[in-house]
Amino acid sequence: MTTHSLRVARRARRAAGGAIVAGPGVVPLVFYTMLVIALFFAMIYLRIALDRTAFELDGLERSITLEESRQLDLRLTIAELQDPVRIASEAERIGMTTPDERIPIVISGTRGVAQPVGDETPIRALPGGGRP
Repeated sequence: MTTHSLRVARRARRAAGGAIVAGPGVVPLVFYTMLVIALFFAMIYLRIALDRTAFELDGLERSITLEESRQLDLRLTIAELQDPVRIASEAERIGMTTPDERIPIVISGTRGVAQPVGDETPIRALPGGGRP
């Protein structure tokens, strides 16, 4: 059949009330067009998802940097608080002094503890203790 005879057949169907059937090339074209559009939107969605993840990673990196800085500040504070000169001045400020005499404390029930030497009188640390 020639193209002229196809046109005549379509006109005859239209006049008879029949539906016009699209040619064989239209359905695959529509299918592939829809597929390309769907892939385009899928690529956009993936790009947005990757960008969102990148923003979350940037936020986490900022948080890590902040916490590392805070940790260094806390280490500095600990070092300042452990300074023997500071501890001695604080002890003097609240009235603590170096004892004039040494008094050993003996804990009953322990093994291998050295006994007091010389004229030192020990203080017992467990119930029933005290100065003998």
